[in-house]
Amino acid sequence: MMIETQKSVQSNRKLMWLILIFLLLVFTVGFIAIHFSISAKVEMETRQAMNANYSSRLTATNNNIEHMQTSLTALKDTLQNNMLTMESKLTYLQDYLGIISAQVTSGIENFSFFDTLSKSASSIFPSSLPNYYRYNYDRSNYYISDGGNNMYDFGNQIRVWTDSGRSVYVIYNTTYSDPLGNFLMVCKAGHPFFLSMLILNRDGGSRTYNIMEGGNLGADGRGNYSWDAGSLLVGSYNIRYVLYQVYGAGNPSIIQIYFTVSSPILGSKGNSSLHYSDYEKNTQSTYNLVYISGNAHNVYFNYILTSTYSSSNSTYVQASTIEQILRRIFQNFSV
Repeated sequence: MMIETQKSVQSNRKLMWLILIFLLLVFTVGFIAIHFSISAKVEMETRQAMNANYSSRLTATNNNIEHMQTSLTALKDTLQNNMLTMESKLTYLQDYLGIISAQVTSGIENFSFFDTLSKSASSIFPSSLPNYYRYNYDRSNYYISDGGNNMYDFGNQIRVWTDSGRSVYVIYNTTYSDPLGNFLMVCKAGHPFFLSMLILNRDGGSRTYNIMEGGNLGADGRGNYSWDAGSLLVGSYNIRYVLYQVYGAGNPSIIQIYFTVSSPILGSKGNSSLHYSDYEKNTQSTYNLVYISGNAHNVYFNYILTSTYSSSNSTYVQASTIEQILRRIFQNFSV
């Protein structure tokens, strides 16, 4: 009996050890599984965090690249604009420097016509135009701020150009030559103001030559203005003119005479026509464009600014009076 009891106890002990060993194995396997599961989760979270950090850094890098691209594009645009501005300024400077003085290539292309016309106009206009007014020149070299008695408020600003060149403001008392060789020009701030352009048109092409006068008038919207046009023949000189006037405002009148001169004596060839355009159409300011178009060669395109003034009022000057003055100028004209 006692021996059987001992065997039973021993058998129970073996079973307990087996159960204990089994439980230990289960615990060990579970622990290992949990360890690997936790490690995998930690590794996954670490990778996710690294990926998120990498993605964030990549996004930041992309943003920086986009910002740099935007900055580079802006810099490129700025450089291009600056280059265009510099090119424009350089071209203007070349144009401006190119219109300093003319190369005399023949007897026709000299300054005798300019000198004779300027001297004749300075002599004949004061004695032939009733109530002739000698306006003042101020310190400016390309406009009249106030010619006296409120004649102009920064007026008589003149630009010239051809359809193949840039427009250039005319500096008073300067001799010009077109950089492309299409014309020569002289400007004299005398009494009266005088500008004369010799149209060369060496290749015989059809072009437009423009003279534009602009600025504010002392009339300040008062008085009247008018345009007239006509032509006359004096000896062999064929003259076509456009006449613009502002008058009756209590200030000195503004009389602008644009006219072309052609003659076999001058070696004139080809055909041309004279046109004008009034953009402002008032007595507040002027924006007068007068131009000659065609294939003319050795034709002179001229502009004279004169004025009348009296204590009563400045009155309209008949176109016939201007024609008589032009006739007197060219009756004994010799170049």
